[in-house]
Amino acid sequence: MMTPTSIAELRLSPARQVEVDQWLPRREIAPRLRERLEMVKAVGLGQTVPQIAQWSGRTERTVRHWLRRYVQGGVAALADAPRAGRPVAADAAYRRAAESALGTPPRTVGRPFDVWTSARLSAYLAETTGVRIAPGWLRALLGRWDYVCGRPKHTLKHLQDPKAVAACAEELAAAASKSGRGARAI
Repeated sequence: MMTPTSIAELRLSPARQVEVDQWLPRREIAPRLRERLEMVKAVGLGQTVPQIAQWSGRTERTVRHWLRRYVQGGVAALADAPRAGRPVAADAAYRRAAESALGTPPRTVGRPFDVWTSARLSAYLAETTGVRIAPGWLRALLGRWDYVCGRPKHTLKHLQDPKAVAACAEELAAAASKSGRGARAI
């Protein structure tokens, strides 16, 4: 595939236009890559660099930089370079293990509780994957992965016998009517 040599020559071929249109709806792409793809699409639709700079909130120099990168390397050149630092501990395998655990009741994997908490899930994943992530960071990751975290509400209502509860309510009502002062006296 022939690539243009300058921004002035950048007119999206039908194949490139399809490529950009296929990338834009993806949910998993980074917001900065999406913005850069929108810049490329805007040039393909006939917008000028100053117009793109105005609606994107970027300088013309920045817009030209990303368009040049696209001309030289396509969509792959628009992605951010890898960041320096320690490698990610919660990789794709860890995420799959977390999703699997969250979809499974704790008792079915041999745990003595009914609800996952971030501390319990963190300990379980440390055992199964060998990767230890602090419960607070795990909560942050779960939020990024669109899981809702909340505190479990412990109740014993499911252990109560409905007939016994009704009988107690009747007894209380009978005792309240005998005392003459109402239910507040009890």
